[in-house]
Amino acid sequence: MSAIKYFIEQNTRKLKIDEFLAKELNAAGYGGVEIRKMPMRTEVVIQASRPGVVIGRRGAKIRDLSYALETEYGIDNVQVEVTEIENPWLNAQVMASKLARQLEHGVRYRRMAYWILRRVMRAGALGCEIIVKGKLGSRRARYQKFREATVAKTGRPSELFVDEANDFAVLKPGTIGVKVRIMRPDAKIPGIIHVKKPKAKKPMEAAAAGQRAEGAEEQAEAIEEGLEGITDIEELRELEELDGLELVEGKDKEKKPPKPEREKPPTVHEETPATTTGTEKDETVDDLDELDSLDEEEG
Repeated sequence: MSAIKYFIEQNTRKLKIDEFLAKELNAAGYGGVEIRKMPMRTEVVIQASRPGVVIGRRGAKIRDLSYALETEYGIDNVQVEVTEIENPWLNAQVMASKLARQLEHGVRYRRMAYWILRRVMRAGALGCEIIVKGKLGSRRARYQKFREATVAKTGRPSELFVDEANDFAVLKPGTIGVKVRIMRPDAKIPGIIHVKKPKAKKPMEAAAAGQRAEGAEEQAEAIEEGLEGITDIEELRELEELDGLELVEGKDKEKKPPKPEREKPPTVHEETPATTTGTEKDETVDDLDELDSLDEEEG
């Protein structure tokens, strides 16, 4: 047998087992099945919102399921385990089954769809979509869609973060199909920024930060006290000018007194002989002659 045929047979068998268990465990809130191939046995893990209904009284229901899986589906050494679903409101299979069963009991599809939509969003889902198809109150088939928030339908996010399930309800007018898509709370949608919470500070860092905050508060209080009663900008400017003048006067007072200047000796101006002209020379000569004559007369 080729590898392709082998995987096709395995997936086909798993799909048949899933349909069988969904039909048998309808009242137990069936949420899916997982088949694990072990060396000595094959484990069939059933997820349900009500594990007690799956187990049955004294394990009678599990024994019946194990016998059916061995004889009808050819699983050797089968071991059935049941796990409880933590939050059934975030499981698409459980919600689809619940809606289909309520439709079979005569509840209106619109009322039930809105109720499930609100409960799913309240449970923390990022988005939910419910599609109901069939003869919804008329002879002609149509579909009704109920959606809230964001639900990825294409690409990798739809494969990783969206839980999808189908179910159907058989009514007198015909069969009504139900499809439920739920965007899980842990989904990381591209383009959306997630802000991480700040880490808790160590005791030493917290104490240092507290001291810095106290110092900043004290400085602010001191500034507020200095400016208390001043509300006008012009008053502030006048105070700045006065502060500047006081600082200048203080500097002048701090300076040493100037030393007395020494008295300089009087400067003697020597008369420089002036240059004489011709007339001045004649007058001086006449004066000298008169002086000579007077001396001779006295002698």
